[in-house]
Amino acid sequence: MTGRVTDGERRGGPPEAIGDVLRRILGEAKPAARRGRRGVAGSWERAAGADLAAETRPATFRAGVLTVEVRSAALLHELSSFRAGELLSRLLAEEPGGRVTGLRFRLGAF
Repeated sequence: MTGRVTDGERRGGPPEAIGDVLRRILGEAKPAARRGRRGVAGSWERAAGADLAAETRPATFRAGVLTVEVRSAALLHELSSFRAGELLSRLLAEEPGGRVTGLRFRLGAF
């Protein structure tokens, strides 16, 4: 054997379209990420309360930091400047597993 791979010796089976490979790989990776974000999203809704939850939505959850999108600039300022500590404490009480370590807000369009 010369070290070269011929058509009859392909590793991993027959060739596949890159789109099919990517769909398979990403499909396998997403469920765990979605479950984590979904769980934290429910905790956010309970911690924020119905009125605030209606004006916000959890956007991303990375490295323990939940990023929440806010509907208006005025509310963004209020949450970032005055209520972040209170909301983080309430979120930590809802999510005692230690997954959440921080809270961030950004303006969103929804």
